[in-house]
Parts: sequence; C-alpha cells; structure tokens
Amino acid sequence: MVIGRVETRRNVIATLLVLAAITLGGGGSPAPVAEMLLQLFALGLVIAWGMTGPAVMPRVDPLCWGIAVLILILPVMQLIPLPPALWHGMSGRETERAALGLVGADETWRPWSVAPARTLASLLALLVPLFGLLFTASLGRAGRAMIVAAIAAGGLLAILIGAGQLAGGELSPFRFYVSDAGYLNGFQANHNSAADMLLIAMVALAASVREWGERRGLRDGPDLRLALVGGGVLMLSLGVFLTASRAGVLLLPVAWVAVGLIVRPWVVLTRRSWIGVAIVAAVVVACAALYLQSNHVFTRIAGRFNFEGEFRPQLWRDARYALAQYFPWGAGVGTFVPVFIAIERLEVVDPSLPNRAHNEVLELLMEGGVFSAMLLAAVAWLVTRQLWKALRHPPAGSMGQVWFSAATLCLVALHSQIDYPLRSMSLASIAAVAVGLLMPVTARTREVASA
Repeated sequence: MVIGRVETRRNVIATLLVLAAITLGGGGSPAPVAEMLLQLFALGLVIAWGMTGPAVMPRVDPLCWGIAVLILILPVMQLIPLPPALWHGMSGRETERAALGLVGADETWRPWSVAPARTLASLLALLVPLFGLLFTASLGRAGRAMIVAAIAAGGLLAILIGAGQLAGGELSPFRFYVSDAGYLNGFQANHNSAADMLLIAMVALAASVREWGERRGLRDGPDLRLALVGGGVLMLSLGVFLTASRAGVLLLPVAWVAVGLIVRPWVVLTRRSWIGVAIVAAVVVACAALYLQSNHVFTRIAGRFNFEGEFRPQLWRDARYALAQYFPWGAGVGTFVPVFIAIERLEVVDPSLPNRAHNEVLELLMEGGVFSAMLLAAVAWLVTRQLWKALRHPPAGSMGQVWFSAATLCLVALHSQIDYPLRSMSLASIAAVAVGLLMPVTARTREVASA
C-alpha cells in the first residue's frame, strides 16, 4: 500500500510538470518571467518527488540517462573557460579577439560560447524537458496514461483560451504574450507553436480514449469512443486552421493518420463503412467550405498561403553564412541572435528582429558546429531504434501511447525544418515526454505499479 501511494504521488507530480510546461512554457525567451516561474515550479516538483520515497532520483533505463547526457553535454562544455591558446584558434573569434584587445583582455581565459550568458540560459531551459523525460520514463502504464491525458486536456483548454482570444481581439485578456488579433494562439506566443500543440493534443486525445477503453475492458460497442475522438479531432482541427499556421494546416494529415492508426481496432473496414465515411467526410467538407468562404477570419488565414515576400529563404541564406564562419566549432548554444545580427546582409534588414533561423537543424549546426551534428545524430539514432522496438513490443503495454509518441516526434521533426518548435519549452517538454514513453519500464516501476 505504501508503494502504491508513492506511485500515485509521483504520477501526480509528473502530470503537474507537464501541465505547467503547457501553460507557462509557451512564451519563449521574450517572456522570461513565465519561463522563470516554470523553472522554479519544476524545481519544487523535483524536491517533492524526492520527498515521496527513498529513491530520490527517478529509476529509469540507462538509455534514458544516456540521452539526457547527450543533450546536456554540449552547452556545459561551451561554458568551460579555455586558455587563450585554445579559443584564439576557434573559427569566428577574430572580431571578439580584436575587441578584447582594445581593453587588453584578449589574453584572458574565455569560454567556447561567444555569449556565455545566453548559453547558460539555454542550458537552464533544457532542464524542464529533461525532468519531463526522466519522470515519464520512471512511471508505469497508469502514470504515463495520466500524462498523455494531461496533454490532451491542455490542447482542449488552449481551444477555450483561443475562443476568448478571437472574441476579444487585440485587447483580449486571454492574449498572454502578443496582440495577434484574428489568430488563435492558446498558451503560445507563436501561432506555429500553437498549431503544433493542437496537432499533438489531437493524437493525445485519441490515445487517451483508447487507453480508457482498454483499461476498462471495453471491447464492444466502440461508438461512444469513436464519437469522442471524432468530435475532439474536428474541434482541434478547426483550432489548427484558426492559428493561421501554414505548416500546421499542412501537417493535419499526419495527425489524422496517427489518430486513424490509434482507433483502427475499433473500426470494421467494410465496403459499406468506407462509403459511409466518404459521404460523411464530403458533407462535412462541403458545409465547412460554404461557411468559411464568407468568414472574414478564414479569408485572412487563407491569404497567408500566398508565399510572395516569404522571408525564410533570405534568413536561411544568412544563417548558412554564419554557420560557415563559425564552423566546425559553432558559436555557442543560444547565441543565434547576436551572431546573426552581426552578419545579416544590409539589403534584407527590416524593423523585425530575426530571433531564430526557422530551421532547427541549421540553427543547431550554427550553435554547435560538427559537435551538434554528431550529438543530434546520436540522439536521433537512439530514439529511432527505441521507437522501432516499442512499435513491436510497447514498453508499458499500451500501443496507443507508442503511436502518440511516434506522431509527436514526427510532427516536431517535420515542422522543425521550417520553424523552431523545440525552442518552446512547452513543445520541448512534450517531445521529451514522447521519448520517455518509449523507454522500457524498469523492474522497480513494474513492482510499484503492480502493488
């Protein structure tokens, strides 16, 4: 009984961490107060975790600790002071060395990162997702199901917040970060991140409903479950359109396929059922088209699919140049803004601030050079290998959780090619949870869960 109480408390702690990440972690670096509150709250939860039982550290598979070390090692190394003989020889340090020479400080020890304060901030921002990874991997099936359900609830709550944002316009009290009238942002400052949150929540909802049915032995009569999933998918899909995220809309089929794979055991695929589904889908699409054609919100959103004046190609061109200047060492994790501003071509400068490269891989290479490439490849290989194993033998016995993880990592990876979802602590934490769900359930966790 004591073991059962410990497990219940830790399930609640891990779920609270995910909910806090969803509600407080969407502002990014321009919202340091919210991020600081999230980090302090996460620290409190870690302390609470340690007070629940004798095992202070989460008991997880060594693979999980290995991934955590691979993620942390680069920013930690970039903060270690180096002697002049070493940092003078790093590419891209000529301007820094010349500037320090004016005050006679060019022979001092300096860290690998050209902006150590930013690298330290990035290192601290990684801790919340890593706590989510370790907490999730240490739980049994019930605890993992609670976390997935919390993600689904976070997406549905974001829809409600978004409704208040659309109704209140720029002055809506529900707009926590930006005055982005006409768009649904939920708990995120970036409408692209808001779309990712809703796409992931869509899959989480289906996985949670499947988990609910399996754990209660509901083998027959799946009509209620299909209705719950269908209604949720419809509402969250509309929310994705209202974010006005072009990538989010284009990624909707990925989420729909994942939902279909999750609910597949409930559906008997006959010729008649296919015809019925096609008719219902055609009616829904036709009604939506008739309504949205005259809707000013949809008209504004549809106008965003005009790609004239798209800034990303120019941004990527300058980011590639910055990468070459600092290759193979990189400028330091979190240093994109000062490095990019220094090399941005004058002919493309405008009043907006280029805060990200809008390509996660490109930005990682710029910040960590060849070392980022090696670490990213190692983490991707380990996670992919574990995903392949989980698809054959679900680690917690839940195939719905595995499909949720696969869809989440796929959505984040695809969107990362043209945006920066992992720079949101909310989405980084959810991606970490997705990895944690793939980790083997340890012997201790199985013992606690069975108790």
